[in-house]
Amino acid sequence: MSAQNKSKSKENIIPKKIGTLYGVGVGPGDPELLTVKAIHILGKVDIIFTAASPGNDYSIAQKIATPYLKPGIEVRRLNFPMVDRNDKVTLTSTWRANAEKIAIVLQQGLSAAFLTLGDPLIYSTYSYILPYLTEILPTSAIVTIPGITSYQLAASRLNQPLVSGLESLTILSGVENPEKLDHFLNKSDNVAILKTYRSFDQIMTLLQRKNLTGRAALFSHLGLAGEEIHVDLKNHPPTEPPYLSLMIVKTGGC
Repeated sequence: MSAQNKSKSKENIIPKKIGTLYGVGVGPGDPELLTVKAIHILGKVDIIFTAASPGNDYSIAQKIATPYLKPGIEVRRLNFPMVDRNDKVTLTSTWRANAEKIAIVLQQGLSAAFLTLGDPLIYSTYSYILPYLTEILPTSAIVTIPGITSYQLAASRLNQPLVSGLESLTILSGVENPEKLDHFLNKSDNVAILKTYRSFDQIMTLLQRKNLTGRAALFSHLGLAGEEIHVDLKNHPPTEPPYLSLMIVKTGGC
């Protein structure tokens, strides 16, 4: 065998180095709220992944991160269908398929960042595909970069502690059933309700019944154009909020 053929044969048996996937939290909206580490990562990866529904090709997370992306970098959209969360077959097949698409890129030796609003491990699409990625890839190939959350920014807008002393904080999704929210309003000193758009009327009815509207604040589009803050919902009840909305309720343990 010639030296040239031996070299080619050796190349064929040497495994290509696997790239790294970074789950990057881009914060709640203001590009200046990205961490220094997130900015560093976004400036060096080969490919960007964003999440979107099939009927929407717009990514808020991508817009937030745009000032820090390499010029001309490839952005690949991963579709996550807006289906009933009880449709486990559709959801799990989608999560697995998107994980495989990312894995193919990493197996080619490329690095990538998956952009998420807020923090990657708090109610994000990244957290849905993470278990499937760990089935395909070594754990060393996956790195999660924390991000500032919407409820942290909300508290800063009011200059009000989320928790102090021995107080407790509960983080809930507004998609949850009212019974669960009722339970935690009774048990926790402070409650952050994310995604309040989904069950806003039910949430307001519950707060009114528990006499907590005066201790609740509603935030919409924090850090983005059109930001709105409603404090003391007893005197200033807002209309149904948009998608990017949350509440903070200071229950005092009821």
